Amino acid sequence: MKPYLLLLSLLISTISIGQYNNELVPYSIMTEMTKNLDRQNIENYLYTNRTCLGETRIIKLNEEEKCVTNGNFSEYYLFWQKDNETYITKTDNCGPFIKMKLENNELFDFFLKNKLALKNNPVKEYKVANPKNSPIERAKVYPCSHEFSFTTPMGTFEQKFNEFDLTNDSRQSNLNYEYNQQLKLVALDKMIDDVIVKTKSELRRQ
Repeated sequence: MKPYLLLLSLLISTISIGQYNNELVPYSIMTEMTKNLDRQNIENYLYTNRTCLGETRIIKLNEEEKCVTNGNFSEYYLFWQKDNETYITKTDNCGPFIKMKLENNELFDFFLKNKLALKNNPVKEYKVANPKNSPIERAKVYPCSHEFSFTTPMGTFEQKFNEFDLTNDSRQSNLNYEYNQQLKLVALDKMIDDVIVKTKSELRRQ
């Protein structure tokens, strides 16, 4: 049994109708996945975690089992290269997915080329001109955040932002909107979005 499958079995108990899962489950599985890459001497990899607060989902695992998530829902996507091929795998509150090869190396090459910019230029928070006179009033709720972990031979660094920080969705404009839109981190995030959409129907649970 693979280590993260054993870990999963210890963290959550499977019931034919449903199961309670918390955000510690995907984080623990992702930690084991990255340790497996380290054991293979893979020095460059990255993962992103998209967490949505207070989101409950019912996910069909197979004909007999369903996974019911209660609370925050997290999806982790891991990217790495081996033999000049880029791979993706995923885990969420309901367990790990199998890996699959991407059709090109565009996303990973972007990561390798822009490591310093990704490390040194974080997304800035939504900022308004007169916060005391007119507090931020959102026209839409943004309960999701994007977290990133980048590992290179020089070490590991992290970034994080809330989806609201990339918008102008308030009575007062976001003074950091233009700055955030030109960031390499935001460009990478959009590339990851595209890959997620393209691979959604092909990524399978273990």
